[in-house]
Amino acid sequence: MAAVIQLKRSSTQNDTPTTSDLVLGELAVNTYDGKLFMEKNDGSASIVEVGTNPSTLSVNSAYSFPTSDGSNGQVLQTNGSGTLSFGSAASSGIQIFKYTITSTSSTLSGADDDNNTLSYDVGSEQVYLNGVLLADGGDDYTATNTSTITFENNVISGDIVQVVAITSVANLVQGFFTANTFTATTADQVLSSLPVVNKAVKYVINATHASAGTHAAEVLLINNGSNAFFVQYGDVYSSSSLFSLSADVSSGNMRLLITPVNTNTTVDTFQIRHQ
Repeated sequence: MAAVIQLKRSSTQNDTPTTSDLVLGELAVNTYDGKLFMEKNDGSASIVEVGTNPSTLSVNSAYSFPTSDGSNGQVLQTNGSGTLSFGSAASSGIQIFKYTITSTSSTLSGADDDNNTLSYDVGSEQVYLNGVLLADGGDDYTATNTSTITFENNVISGDIVQVVAITSVANLVQGFFTANTFTATTADQVLSSLPVVNKAVKYVINATHASAGTHAAEVLLINNGSNAFFVQYGDVYSSSSLFSLSADVSSGNMRLLITPVNTNTTVDTFQIRHQ
């Protein structure tokens, strides 16, 4: 008669073995959750989950996946250090609206074939009629507001109109944005740190404080690989200056440093980077 081999097991929901429960390479099963565990040792003992329905998932010991789904329309993104999470997709700021014309009309507005409502920046749109690019400025059409196209000659039933629109919400360098709250007035705290391969960076800096107001400025920062140089200009503030700046190169990074005048100052930056 064949011998029945049974693994260490638990029928308790969410019960997970510890390193004291198993020896190196030994398996254990949770029969309630349908999950399999083993002990490994890569210098320190730990329990790893094996199977098709793990509570956590790591790929090649480099990428850790989230344990729950994101919201509708979100995408999987990385923090650059191996942790994946769900977040909003970067918007290109370009949208194509397609309209199948069902009756003679001199204007175009509202929801398109995909139920997207027409919206564009005047002067940044392109309008195509049955695949032919139309001329704006009153030659073929006029764009007088952000939601309506007015044609010089009526469009008719069966025509296909496409509007390529650049919207006002476009963030053309999305991601080059930072926000920090400095709780102390310590000198030369790091506001921004970038590899020296970024030879020049333009910043728009905005600082706010609950009682001291707002201070905005622009900065150009460059480096030669060993030293950093900057110029600060366009300062405007509601009451008084909220910060002073300096710059250096440290451990291969070009840094912009800040000394806040007040504690609990929030500072955000918008950056355009050149390599």
